[in-house]
Amino acid sequence: MQISGLLDILRDSEAYRALLAALQARAPLADQGIVRAARPFTLAALARDWDGPVIFLTGRIDRAYNVSEQLPAWLGDAAPVYRFGEPAPAFYERAPWGESAIRSRLAALAALLPPDDFAPAAQPVIVTSARAIMQRTLPPNQFRRATLTLRPGARHPLEPLIRRWVAAGYEPASIVIEPGTFSRRGGIVD
Repeated sequence: MQISGLLDILRDSEAYRALLAALQARAPLADQGIVRAARPFTLAALARDWDGPVIFLTGRIDRAYNVSEQLPAWLGDAAPVYRFGEPAPAFYERAPWGESAIRSRLAALAALLPPDDFAPAAQPVIVTSARAIMQRTLPPNQFRRATLTLRPGARHPLEPLIRRWVAAGYEPASIVIEPGTFSRRGGIVD
C-alpha cells in the first residue's frame, strides 16, 4: 500500500517549511519534538524535498528496522531506501559478520556513489542505528577503487574477473540464488 499522497499535507504546513528552510540554511536545530510514530512520515517528506542523500540515525536497531520498513509506503518509488546493517557481534568481538549485514552495508555504500548511466538518479534514504554507524567499514576511496560496473555488451577477460570476485568475497555456486555468488558455465558467467 502506498500512502505518499498524505505527504502533501505535511509539506504544506508552516512548521514543516520552517524546518526544511532551517536544514537548507544549515542552521543549528533544537529538538523538534516529533513523536516516534510520525518520524517516518516526516522523514519521507524531507527525502522528497532534500536535494541529496538522507541518512536517518536511530538509537536502536529495532527502530531502524521499523522505519526502513515503513518508508516504502510513504515514498513509493520517489527514493530508494537502504538499511546500513548492524553486525551481530559487538565491535570488540572477533566473530564474523552475517552476510545480510555485509550486503546491506555494501548496498548502502554503493547508493552513495555518484550515479552513472545504470544507477537510479533518485537520492537514497539510508536508515541505520547508532551501533551500526560506529562499526568501521571500508574507506570511501578504497570502496570506489574496488567497485566494478559491468555494462551490457562490454567484454572482460574471464579469469581475472573471477579472481577479482573471489578476492572480494564472492563465492562460486552451481546455481546463483543470492547476491555474493556467481556461476561459471564455460564462457558464460551468472
